Amino acid sequence: MRYQDRLFQQRENALLEAARQLFQEQSWDRVTIAEVARQAGIGKGTVYKHFPSKEALYARLVLDRLRQHLVELRELSQAVPPAQAMRRVIRRAFEQLLADPLQAQLCLLCDRPAFQERLEAPYREQFLELEGQYLALFNQLLQCSFADLQLSQADCLHLLWGVEACLNGVKARIASGGFDHWAEPIELDAYLDRVTDFIIAGLSGQAAALQAAPTLSE
Repeated sequence: MRYQDRLFQQRENALLEAARQLFQEQSWDRVTIAEVARQAGIGKGTVYKHFPSKEALYARLVLDRLRQHLVELRELSQAVPPAQAMRRVIRRAFEQLLADPLQAQLCLLCDRPAFQERLEAPYREQFLELEGQYLALFNQLLQCSFADLQLSQADCLHLLWGVEACLNGVKARIASGGFDHWAEPIELDAYLDRVTDFIIAGLSGQAAALQAAPTLSE
């Protein structure tokens, strides 16, 4: 790699790390590009050579971490027996968020339509591409978990809607700080176990119901 390319990458990494540190300290909408540049020790004008907007910088933080998580989940799905893969992958996805509550907050913001509307097209396209890759992984897990049912693509999509709803609920719970403010706080690790069990039981029941539906309508 050329020196100029290395320097460009080093500056970009410094900006991403500076933004992550600032977002941990205060709300994202209060952080300015000037503050990010100052935290990274880089001129404000240089920031725009890397990111066209604060939303783009924010999106890059999320996209990079989601790609890292996806690689880990794919490897995990191949390292365990098919019957266990779905549960292990879902539980690990929760652990990834629990280990990085800021990522949960960032993901929730990037999901907002208003944020996506302000985001530059190349970044929106990256989110769509990455979403497709996650869907492909979970679709594969569903096909392996319920191979005897021979689920259609439409069946898998219906099941994935439920998984997504549960994942988003856990994401919001982690982003909000867990249950410490409750009168009787719940231990997050136990909560994640129960939610994972709920998802697996729901998938099993719904998959069987979808398979039986044509017979019931005859």
